[in-house]
Amino acid sequence: MAPFFSSRGPTVYGEAKPDILAPGVNIVSLRSPRSFLDKLDKSSRVDEDYTTLSGTSMATPICAGICALLLEHSPDLTPDEVKTLLKENTGKWSGDDPMIYGAGAIDAEKAIKE
Repeated sequence: MAPFFSSRGPTVYGEAKPDILAPGVNIVSLRSPRSFLDKLDKSSRVDEDYTTLSGTSMATPICAGICALLLEHSPDLTPDEVKTLLKENTGKWSGDDPMIYGAGAIDAEKAIKE
């Protein structure tokens, strides 16, 4: 499910956006002690080393990691081929609006098997 704060399409050129969905809400991540965010919201701290955050900053590392897995599996892939594999091998929900959900939810296993 796309969170309320997620960008939606269409673009000014009529393209569906986002390209793909990735987990990005309440993700447990490494904590940066004494950072602005750490001081701003102490309730997000999980423990000494971890915190929960939401947004593109949490979804992007997941996408980057899946891209790295694809390139490890098939080192000759071009950036466009990686993007195509990700977009054509998503988890889809019936009736999804591509202007909200893009191509669907990122699915590493499905993309690598392709």
